[in-house]
Amino acid sequence: MSLFLLIQKEAKAIFSNTTIVLAMIGGVLFYAFLYPLPYQHQSPEEQKISVVDLDKSELSRKFARMVNTSQQVNVVEQANSIEQAKSQFLNNEITGFLVIPSEFSKKLQLGEAPTVGYAGDASYFLIYGTIVEGLMTAGGTISAEYRIAHLAIDGTPMNAAIHSFRPFQSNYIPVFNHYMGYVQYVVPAVFVLILQQTLLMAVGVRQKQSSANENTATHLIVRFGIFLFTELLLACLYFGYFFDFYSISRFGTPLEILVLLVPFISSVILLGLFLGKILPTPESILLLVLFSSMPIVFSAGFIWPSEMVPSIITDIMHLLPSGFAINGFLKLNQQGAGLSGVLTNLGGLYALCILYAFLFFITRNKNNLKGDTE
Repeated sequence: MSLFLLIQKEAKAIFSNTTIVLAMIGGVLFYAFLYPLPYQHQSPEEQKISVVDLDKSELSRKFARMVNTSQQVNVVEQANSIEQAKSQFLNNEITGFLVIPSEFSKKLQLGEAPTVGYAGDASYFLIYGTIVEGLMTAGGTISAEYRIAHLAIDGTPMNAAIHSFRPFQSNYIPVFNHYMGYVQYVVPAVFVLILQQTLLMAVGVRQKQSSANENTATHLIVRFGIFLFTELLLACLYFGYFFDFYSISRFGTPLEILVLLVPFISSVILLGLFLGKILPTPESILLLVLFSSMPIVFSAGFIWPSEMVPSIITDIMHLLPSGFAINGFLKLNQQGAGLSGVLTNLGGLYALCILYAFLFFITRNKNNLKGDTE
């Protein structure tokens, strides 16, 4: 069979398989739009809360207005009691409620720090943290006003009073994450994981469903080449069009990205071939890839601190391409490290290529010997 006919036959076997097409192409396109959707606004804003004002003074009302004008919080309800606010919360009318104590204004005027209460669902930590940030900003502002006023009354010049309360000013200039949002640091890393997991499923299923006659060296090289070329196109779509679509920073040049993409995709293909050899059914490949996705995400270090993950888990994850690739692409694309900054990642990916190829051919030869014996 000529090489052209062999390529044509293998391409037909791959792209006529519904499972492979849905996993490799459909999955990539579907998750490209689905996953970033919750992060479109970069961070939660205008969270609905209720205020229980037990002080009912001009100062407490001023504080409630300051809370409402913050970017993070939107006061939509006024409750007469804590029980009423609790009922609003349990009925999902609000995401939390603020309690202003009865001696709020009295303590402020005496120069003391009143304690306000907030109740919310801390299991939604992004929303909870956003509301707390808004409340702390408003509370800090009104507290500063009165502390500075007390210093001025005691005879301290106004400029000196302000300087004593704020001895220095912060000027934050984000170097990499310019929007200080989730899209810039979560989505690029997850895109790498999506490319890995969808390709693993596609290659594993194709390898599992291939016959003995389709596992010659020439067949395998053609299969490898088709998957590599197709995945490179999908990866360029991710790092090109979708990065621009979501306004994600990209400091790496196309050539630098391609240099890192080739060993990453190659290692994933070789791992998929190996899984297709050792796992009993195509369904088992799909289940393994799906159930491994969450541990990979949390051990990669971009959502959950890697220092808080047991070292044995992070060591195991370095046996997967995503362990080197996620870190490498973040350095290259989001931090502008250049190829010199990702040499370790490149070396790790090429080492994995050698490891997976060795394991695959050892397994393949054992199966061939077993078949000849039988």
